[in-house]
Amino acid sequence: KLKVGEYCKLYYFTNRGLNEAKKNLLLMEPQGMILLLSSDGHQTWVNADETRNSKAIITKDENLTWEDFNEAAPHMILAMKQQDWPEDRINMHISFWMALQNHCLQHAFDTLKQRALLLYQ
Repeated sequence: KLKVGEYCKLYYFTNRGLNEAKKNLLLMEPQGMILLLSSDGHQTWVNADETRNSKAIITKDENLTWEDFNEAAPHMILAMKQQDWPEDRINMHISFWMALQNHCLQHAFDTLKQRALLLYQ
């Protein structure tokens, strides 16, 4: 979608979204095994089919946290560059997102005001 300039949710560029995409990409290999870190800290080989989360929750852009937004923006900029977006379009996104991050409401004590900026984006 990004290559042809279509809308792409920021969630997919958060660390969670990228990890989910990586897992799904690995699952395309038939009968693949992947190495996972278990809760006790040990690495274990598991069948890739067992790790697929078919009910992954995709967070809407307006419901992202500021932390999610700050993860996603640089990843998306990098992806735009990799897809050979025109430099002026990339700079437009950078300028807009920087304006949001530096807006006085972003530092407000009222989280509703902070969320309004994410809704605007």
